[in-house]
Amino acid sequence: MPSAAKIHQVLEINLISAQGMKPPSSPRRRLQTYAVTWIDPATKLRTRVDKLGGHNPTWNDKFLFGVTKDFLAGDTSSVCVAIYAVGTFRHHLVGTVRFLISNMFSPDADDATPCFSAFQIRRPSGRFHGVMNIGAMVMDGSGFPALEKISALGYRDLMGEKIHQRRRRNRRKRKCCRVNLGRIFARRKGKGSLGRRRLRRRRERRRR
Repeated sequence: MPSAAKIHQVLEINLISAQGMKPPSSPRRRLQTYAVTWIDPATKLRTRVDKLGGHNPTWNDKFLFGVTKDFLAGDTSSVCVAIYAVGTFRHHLVGTVRFLISNMFSPDADDATPCFSAFQIRRPSGRFHGVMNIGAMVMDGSGFPALEKISALGYRDLMGEKIHQRRRRNRRKRKCCRVNLGRIFARRKGKGSLGRRRLRRRRERRRR
């Protein structure tokens, strides 16, 4: 995987859905699946679990991979996907997909133009059964500073990080507002106490 210093572009992979999957023989429960994708086996990203689609799951999860132009132009550069069925004690492999970047994008395709394709799912036995729908797009890496520190990131993680940062900023703003309001009330209270003391002194003088 390219180092962060050499990353110039971002490859977005959208694991959309699958149709006609054959579940493993082990699970006895309703088929619930998720997919794992990677370019570098050391960094694998996972979709959410589809609990309703059964043999035809829908995930529609997007993932970002920091890549170089050499990687995108390579004849053997590929993306791997593995589909798992949720089990009671362990998760079972349903099938895998591996596609070449060169097969996904046409040579005259523009950057930031999404491409979509369907790929056959290879079962653990080696036979093909079912298809997986995948989208891909290449974007400029300057808009994703988070990929300067890590090689891959899920959109949900990216949005969660932004939400966390926004909440943290909002908490700071609310704290500052409470502090400022407390100071204002303290000043008003101080002025009120001073005014009451002066009024009391004036009344005492009049009585004398």
